[in-house]
Amino acid sequence: MNVVKTFKKHEIPLTFQHSLRFIDICPVWASKFRTGFDEQDVKTLVHDSKYCIVGEAWGYTGRHAGYYVAPLIPFVGCWKCVKLGREMGRIAKEFGHLAAPDHLPPTIYFFVHHWNMEHSTKSKKSRFLGIWKNLVKPHLH
Repeated sequence: MNVVKTFKKHEIPLTFQHSLRFIDICPVWASKFRTGFDEQDVKTLVHDSKYCIVGEAWGYTGRHAGYYVAPLIPFVGCWKCVKLGREMGRIAKEFGHLAAPDHLPPTIYFFVHHWNMEHSTKSKKSRFLGIWKNLVKPHLH
């Protein structure tokens, strides 16, 4: 089977759909988990949905929050993403920059699962789409 022929712009085969990892969805925040959070990271998680973990997954557009207008969420965003982002913000606020990375993984697990089930093939900003394109791109030397 020719992989290139089966690839459509925003359609990813089911076998690949479930292989997204946190680092694929949110590479910047995955890096912050490895290097540690600072005070600004906590402030971002608590107050700025566009640049939080969920915001990065949505391509920093704010689209997941209905472009910051709640009535639009059913049309352009996702209530579950908003709720998971708020939960991550609550955890960050409660535990601070030193302990938040230890308490966020269960919520991030649910977010990654949700992303894989609902958004990995829909979002044009999906990190996996870029990875997939690189996999099928011919290597020219």
